[in-house]
Amino acid sequence: MSRLDSLITPSRSRSRASASPSPSPSVGSPSKQNETTHHRMLKLVLAEVRKIIKTWDELVIIDGFKASKGCIDEATEMDNILAIDEKPERPEITEHLNSWYNHRQSLESTLKKLDNNLYKLSALAEQAEKILFGAYTREGNEFVFVEPLWSTWTLEKFVNSLSPLISLHTLHLASLNSLSQAILDPNTSFDDAKLTLEAWRDIATGGERWTGVREWEELIDLELSAGKDDLDDEDDIPFKGKKKNKR
Repeated sequence: MSRLDSLITPSRSRSRASASPSPSPSVGSPSKQNETTHHRMLKLVLAEVRKIIKTWDELVIIDGFKASKGCIDEATEMDNILAIDEKPERPEITEHLNSWYNHRQSLESTLKKLDNNLYKLSALAEQAEKILFGAYTREGNEFVFVEPLWSTWTLEKFVNSLSPLISLHTLHLASLNSLSQAILDPNTSFDDAKLTLEAWRDIATGGERWTGVREWEELIDLELSAGKDDLDDEDDIPFKGKKKNKR
């Protein structure tokens, strides 16, 4: 991020720590900051990012796959019917055509929802960047670029970790759009459509995007583990806090 890079000075000075003759209290483990508004705002952004990732998984694995399979099944049924000699007893294709159209609408709606979630993800990355600039203005250079927020990551590293997520989801959506075009193409053979559906399933639960997202989530869990009580309240189980108030 060029705007972030413009804030980074060539020397991230830690002269204050080395000038003191007394031993540093942070030796052996990273110093833990008192939580500020910037900490809490970042946690909210990270929680929203995780919700988007969860929604994305559900849309692709459940809704998208179901709609894609429905399109292929109904197209196959219509092809089989049309292959029969035209006789009075030949089944009608109207019901299958209507069902295919409904599955097509569902598939297109799923892709639209994914596009909206990609937009939200980009907006959250911009929000995280605003948090960084606000923290830099209020707290200074070391708060943003040197001091760990909870465990080892700095605020800068948290913010920079969001950009690769946008790239992964952009490429993922492009692949899904390409597969959907093949699925909806009436000239696609049954065998090719079946391979396309298998490709959808493979990138839904594997591949570069799946691996990258899972690694990011694992790292975020590790970094926020120092403030796990707050994470429980703000993570992807928003009703957990309400249970604590029950008697």
